[in-house]
Amino acid sequence: MQYRLLIVDDDVNSAKTLARILGSEGYAPDYVPSAEEALALLGEVDYDLLIIDMILPEMDGLDFLKRAKEINPETLALVITAYGSITTAVDALKSGASDFLEKPVVPEKLLHVLNRIFEERQLKREVVALRENLQQRYRFENLVGKHPKMQSIFNLIESLSTMDSSVLITGDTGTGKDLVARAIHFHSHRKTGPFVAINCASVPETLLESELFGFERGAFTGAERRKQGKLELAHRGTLFLDEIGDMPYSLQSKLLRTIQDKKIERLGGNRLISLDFRVIAATNKDLSQELTSNRFRLDLYYRINVVHIHLPPLRERLEDIPLLTDHLLEKLALNNNRARVGISQRAMSSLMKYPWPGNVRELENVLERAMIMAQEDLIDEIPFSFSPLQVAQSGDGAQCVPFDPDLPLKVVRDEALARVEKQYFTHLLKKNKGSVGLTAAHAQVDARTVLRKMKQFGLDKADFK
Repeated sequence: MQYRLLIVDDDVNSAKTLARILGSEGYAPDYVPSAEEALALLGEVDYDLLIIDMILPEMDGLDFLKRAKEINPETLALVITAYGSITTAVDALKSGASDFLEKPVVPEKLLHVLNRIFEERQLKREVVALRENLQQRYRFENLVGKHPKMQSIFNLIESLSTMDSSVLITGDTGTGKDLVARAIHFHSHRKTGPFVAINCASVPETLLESELFGFERGAFTGAERRKQGKLELAHRGTLFLDEIGDMPYSLQSKLLRTIQDKKIERLGGNRLISLDFRVIAATNKDLSQELTSNRFRLDLYYRINVVHIHLPPLRERLEDIPLLTDHLLEKLALNNNRARVGISQRAMSSLMKYPWPGNVRELENVLERAMIMAQEDLIDEIPFSFSPLQVAQSGDGAQCVPFDPDLPLKVVRDEALARVEKQYFTHLLKKNKGSVGLTAAHAQVDARTVLRKMKQFGLDKADFK
């Protein structure tokens, strides 16, 4: 590849000499004597690198560099400074220059620096390409994972894109069943249609039927106008029945007929409405046990379980935690409109050792707390959650503490966090009879952190023995 270079130097003889040397080495150099001419060229020609003399007649080299970067932020720059002008060189590097050389320019050194600059750019591009490739390989929408089980799920989602089969997604709470359902929908021919979700466990039994099937005006007390149900709203799209294992048995036969016939009748109505929808169901229950206990219909089970996807708990795919952490920190930074924080090796090690009973949802919550507590831009301590039952039994549990809504968010958040931390360390110190070492081990932080928190909250280990 032949790199295009632009030399900006009011010393024409010096510029010609540099151009001749660079041309003999395979570069394609141009030169201009002023910043204004250079800026005009930059609007027309895509140069790979600028060689800029810091002392120019109409505009100093630093101002020109900033203007050039505004035109094309990707353009590389090598600045030429007078001997001993280190401050100018540092300012140029801060403004985006790749390197600097002092006058008089030694040809061998110039060629060496240019070679290194272009090699570094190529390496950066390769790293970006590799990252994009890894993201494409290990991410599926908001699903993340390189574990073989997750890769199999991604492949299955791809194969389902041309099919309309019903899908049953199983897995523990917090594993991402809703994300899989959305991925299936948005990778299918129904992606331009609606994705309608209903949680069968969160809607009262007396309301679930009307939520699903809709109702006509006057169908029951309070039905003042017609309302379309979730099934009707999902026409030409996907209906996601979350926590279907909690659906009342009395409603299951009606749902089965609807899935088979693709027709509904609103409550209080007398007209059949033909529909076109796909069903995706999810549950954290063992439906085989529900079948044995006669709490779930066998015929409905067969109807929704044409394709079965089981999401493994996070503890079975710990190797995915670094990828998940990277993805979630990026997501949290975006959602909270703040800079992305990094994570130390020590903190990552703590994440890898934790059993994650709450799965990916718990990981996201823990990372959000850690991000709030992080010093500067690095997470070094992981504030794991602890059992609410243990706190209740210890007598340290507290009711919701009132706060002043007129205070700034940061003040309210810091005060709330301090209360939670004090409660947390009080509970652990009591449990461990004042042992700083055991408390640190339980909290997965070092002893210095425990001592610092004890001092912050006025806790004396003698009070817990």
